[in-house]
Amino acid sequence: MPWTVIVSICVPVALLFLYIVGRHVKLGKVLEGLSVFWFRFAFAFLLLFIIHLGVGYSGYNVPINLFSVFTIALLGIPGVLGITFLILFL
Repeated sequence: MPWTVIVSICVPVALLFLYIVGRHVKLGKVLEGLSVFWFRFAFAFLLLFIIHLGVGYSGYNVPINLFSVFTIALLGIPGVLGITFLILFL
């Protein structure tokens, strides 16, 4: 599927979502929650990258994928411990 089709579908859906949520809830609180989530997402990606570089010298491979990033972004420290457990023991 070309990227123009994906963008032409995703942008109106996102705008409709913001419109519906903005009518029922204060838009500032929603945007604040989204900004906190995206900050946590970026920080989780950075943390996984640093762990990937540090642990890579020991022979372990730390995958940087969306599952790992979302797990760490949503759960925080328990997410880091869970991903570490999966890497070391599986």
